[in-house]
Amino acid sequence: MLDHGDRFFAPSGAIDPGGPSTWHVIDWDQRRLVSVVMDEELDSEDPAFEHLLKYIDHLPPDVYSIHVTSDGELISASADPKDDETQCAFRPPVESLQIPDGIEIISRQDLEELDRLGPHVDMVVRPRSAEPTKRRYDMVWHEMSLWMRLPKHPNIVPFGSVVVDEIEGRLVGFTSVFIPGDTLDENKTRCFKLKWLHQLMAVVDELNLKYGVAHQDVAPRNLVIDEASDSLMIFDFNFSARIGRAGYCEARNDVKGVIFTMYEIITRNDRHRRVHHKEQDVSVIEAEEWVKHPDVLLDHPVSEFRAVLAAWSEKRRAGTQITKNTEATDPLEWPPLPDPPLTEMKYQNSGHEYTRMIKICWWRRNELLEKGQAVLNWQRSPSKEFQDWPLGRKIPQDKIKRPSTEK
Repeated sequence: MLDHGDRFFAPSGAIDPGGPSTWHVIDWDQRRLVSVVMDEELDSEDPAFEHLLKYIDHLPPDVYSIHVTSDGELISASADPKDDETQCAFRPPVESLQIPDGIEIISRQDLEELDRLGPHVDMVVRPRSAEPTKRRYDMVWHEMSLWMRLPKHPNIVPFGSVVVDEIEGRLVGFTSVFIPGDTLDENKTRCFKLKWLHQLMAVVDELNLKYGVAHQDVAPRNLVIDEASDSLMIFDFNFSARIGRAGYCEARNDVKGVIFTMYEIITRNDRHRRVHHKEQDVSVIEAEEWVKHPDVLLDHPVSEFRAVLAAWSEKRRAGTQITKNTEATDPLEWPPLPDPPLTEMKYQNSGHEYTRMIKICWWRRNELLEKGQAVLNWQRSPSKEFQDWPLGRKIPQDKIKRPSTEK
């Protein structure tokens, strides 16, 4: 489930000199946006997160904004749609994805939520199916396009289905197979096996050299163990890119990622990755003595893990270098994200009004609703674990400002 530290994200806001400060805060648990207004000039969203956390689990679903004091006491809350800063994204038509044969398309309404795993990610199950899957709801075009085109592999978590909305059948996300047992970052009780390192190196070689793809986020949090096959599996391709193409960053190369990952598994020390990727110097940990954490279990000595890792990394560095994905033996390709349709926008200049047709990827929800357009409803009730949080506060009805019904 989500924890309080991962719940909020502020994509935008407004800070006036001397105040007030407004932060537009997304709550990943309820999938809603609430604006937090404070009278002070604040250059950080942290106070907004802290104060919203006191109210969010008891906030009526139609409240779009709260105004609080510097110590978090509620001044007022607004249920006026004019204060709704929620954005609706352009959703491409499903045919634009050019889905490979064998990939199923399912409707969002046919998925039943079992758990909320993180921002954008739920555990779900389909009717008449006992197998849970992971559902990702943000529209990551490249991750979905890449993952669905990877052939089935014993060390890659399988892609599941493409998910479309129930209104127009447009793309809203995808599912992947759920592998129980938690990630290597979450479950540290396992005895890590040398064969799992061999599997990780092999799947990275295949991604890089065969398919021309860089995962770019090889880390314990993105690795799981399939207990049925006793195999390591990699997942989460949201930072992945075709080598040498848009989104690719050499500072995030996968050889470096594997070395850092093994260092962190063995030592339980991640200090070398707490800096920007361009500042992460893998040669430092390659020259360092790796002291096994006393709680870590390995099926071979540290020296053997390091010898295998060093031989592989040296082979990769001395071997053929893929500088662009087309140099790989079987490069993956997929269509670009389609442009949104042109929208007529009105402008004024020196008292004259004119219109222009422009491409818009985001619209305010309240403006779409005013025009009578259908809008996807993403909002949901807070999870029970959060509703029972002892510090939660209810908002008195007399504090909520609602729009006037008078004409």
